[in-house]
Amino acid sequence: MKIRIHDLAAQEMDEAIEWYELQSKGLGKQFRQIFRDQVRKLARNPTWYLKESDDIYKAFIPRFPYKILYTAEENELVIWAIANMHREPRYWQNRLS
Repeated sequence: MKIRIHDLAAQEMDEAIEWYELQSKGLGKQFRQIFRDQVRKLARNPTWYLKESDDIYKAFIPRFPYKILYTAEENELVIWAIANMHREPRYWQNRLS
């Protein structure tokens, strides 16, 4: 399955890695690895996860207060946001347009 990450979601990922790395050396790398592991799981069973809304699925990133918001089509998984769960919940929805 092809995985595509929206540009703003990729930016969110970079910012989270940088922030965690500043908090504790190596923590940003842990975040990146756990994120990648979770995306691999999503690619294997994309519709197994909970729905955020009608077409949007969500998967939590273990050990971190983030969730991955994505759509799953036949051959492609599109990650729309890597959302911090302590921030405004629906800020990313305009990306779907």
